[in-house]
Amino acid sequence: MDLSAVAVELYELLPSEFTAARGVRAKEAKTQGDAELARRIGRLPKPSAAAWAVNRLAREKPEEIDAVLELGASLRRAQEEHDSAALRELGQQRSRVLSAAVREVRSVAEGHGVNVSDAAADDIEGTFRAAMVDAGAAMAVRSGQLVKTLSTNGLDPVDLSQAVAVPEALPEGVAEPVSDVERQPEAARKPEAARKPAEGAKTETADAAKRPSAKEREERKRAEEEARQQREREEALEAMEEAEGNAEQAQADLAEAEGEATEAAGRRDKLTAEIAQLKEQLAELQEDLAAAEKVARFVERSRSLAERLAVQERRNVERARQRLEQLR
Repeated sequence: MDLSAVAVELYELLPSEFTAARGVRAKEAKTQGDAELARRIGRLPKPSAAAWAVNRLAREKPEEIDAVLELGASLRRAQEEHDSAALRELGQQRSRVLSAAVREVRSVAEGHGVNVSDAAADDIEGTFRAAMVDAGAAMAVRSGQLVKTLSTNGLDPVDLSQAVAVPEALPEGVAEPVSDVERQPEAARKPEAARKPAEGAKTETADAAKRPSAKEREERKRAEEEARQQREREEALEAMEEAEGNAEQAQADLAEAEGEATEAAGRRDKLTAEIAQLKEQLAELQEDLAAAEKVARFVERSRSLAERLAVQERRNVERARQRLEQLR
């Protein structure tokens, strides 16, 4: 048993089944003597409803996830190459692809008896948007082990901290956000001295044109604050769900322990009664044995006496026979 295998199993389950199954797996690991694995299994967070739905789509219809991620990769590539025509065309496709993916998620969830609310659907679409703009978020979505939804403001790297159940199961480096510098095309990361003067001048002009206005900075700040509040709400919800799950597991363990204690007490009382009954039977048998031994001794004395009398009578018979012969 290892953490990754257990995570794969747990995150395939319905949300309503997750907590109990996690407790069972943690108990099994503890029984096998692996306390550290038991602790890590017990700390696996229950996925939000939206994250669970995305995981189900990734497992049951990975081609739908691939369609979203491939379009995102094409958009990133067109942006790096400053291909305006491709950006316009791909941008038109994006809404259709996202809507189709969200419909598929809702359909898959409903197939398992889980209704995806409109709010959850918005979170799912936001997760797909994040996966489109961020390669690390794409890997996280494809993993099928999301525990919370993702979001992006289109500027900063997607926050992947505590987003995946077992981050080490993803390719190395995915769990850490990629820096803005790493996201730039290779040509943009070259030193200024290596560029042509004309190119440098054009770049400076372009950078100045791209510099955000006060309104854009304010909108970005507001988006960041909303994203932060959303993360805090999700973390608080996850903490509450985890606490509820732990409480449920503790209650289940208590009920199991009480049941075992009741069963043990019942068996103890039953055995005590059987021992008392056997003691009574033993006492009666001992009395019967004593009486039988007494009878046996009396019978033995009677047999000995009868034997002596028989010998004596045989002698009397022999003497009588001899006297009779003499008289003839």
